Amino acid sequence: MESKSAKSTKFWVILIGILLVAAVAGMLVIQSLREEGAQVVITWNGEVDGTYSLAEDRTFVFEGEKGGYNVVTIEDGYVFMAEANCPDQICVKHKPLNETADPIVCLPNSLVVEVITDETENQLDGVS
Repeated sequence: MESKSAKSTKFWVILIGILLVAAVAGMLVIQSLREEGAQVVITWNGEVDGTYSLAEDRTFVFEGEKGGYNVVTIEDGYVFMAEANCPDQICVKHKPLNETADPIVCLPNSLVVEVITDETENQLDGVS
């Protein structure tokens, strides 16, 4: 007969194994949804600022009312956050994008940069 401690350990090992399998499956699903993008949608303060081509190099500066700012750059077919004054700099450290399903988000400054294909009607976002 197994002790209570052995049953508890077995339960946790099985639970952790199931969670790891689910995490890997989720990563594979997200990876399979990625496509090379053609356009960038920039949403600022909950409103779409614009949709821009990845083929045209340009830089945007977003300055908030409370002193926050972000610099978004499209260069050589990629989009990235070149600069921001948010404290954690996660958006700036994000790798440059040219594929869908992985937006750059700056929560303190309410800015979202998302790569999309030309076919926006059939596009899934990273949350769904």
